[in-house]
Amino acid sequence: MRKMYIIAAAWLSLLLLAACSDGVSNGSGGNSADSSLAAAPAAGNRAIHEPDRTSGPGSSDPVYSGPVYKVVIDPGHGGEDPGATSVSGRFEKEFNLSVSQAIAAKLADDPQLQIELTRTGDAFISTHELYRPEFANDLPADLFISIHGNTYEDASASGTESFYYHDESLAFAETIHKHVILATGLKDRGVKAANFFVLRETEMPSVLLELGYLTNPGDEAKMWTNEFQEAVASSIADGIKEYLQLD
Repeated sequence: MRKMYIIAAAWLSLLLLAACSDGVSNGSGGNSADSSLAAAPAAGNRAIHEPDRTSGPGSSDPVYSGPVYKVVIDPGHGGEDPGATSVSGRFEKEFNLSVSQAIAAKLADDPQLQIELTRTGDAFISTHELYRPEFANDLPADLFISIHGNTYEDASASGTESFYYHDESLAFAETIHKHVILATGLKDRGVKAANFFVLRETEMPSVLLELGYLTNPGDEAKMWTNEFQEAVASSIADGIKEYLQLD
């Protein structure tokens, strides 16, 4: 009888040991599986912002369930295409990217918007491949804004102007321009139709902004300042929200 108790106790110990080993193995495997599913970086040079779906910082806040509008911000030029060279020798591509990133930052926490940039670094994007409009069309985006600094052989040329191509983009261009012209404080050169490929090939309301002349000493002195760029970014964010009728 004593031998039977000893044998039973031994079997029970083995069963308990096996159960503990299985528990440790499953836990480790779960961690490994989680790490293997970590999100990969976005393809190319585009930046994708998935907005927070909660209405506040607390975990108990309700999840935002309303419409989410996709807005593409396009920093013009980049890489081997520097754009205009400013009076002080700086490149337009740097200005365009800086302003675009400021716009994205202004809108990053709005759950009603998904902001995407066509480039986030000094990357060259070929105009022949139509990457910029196709990127917006493939999303598909609800709005498209291309950011630029202007240039002209006459250094006295100055001011801010906004361009559109399709008739359905006019109201959007006028709304954005109304806000931007107040922020730049430069000469109002108006809203104009133009056959730029980023406007012609996009399938949503689109605008191209020439915020000031980098070849004008007065314009350029303002355009590189943080105050100017922050003000312009805020004005564009306000224009987007007004056009989409967001709170």
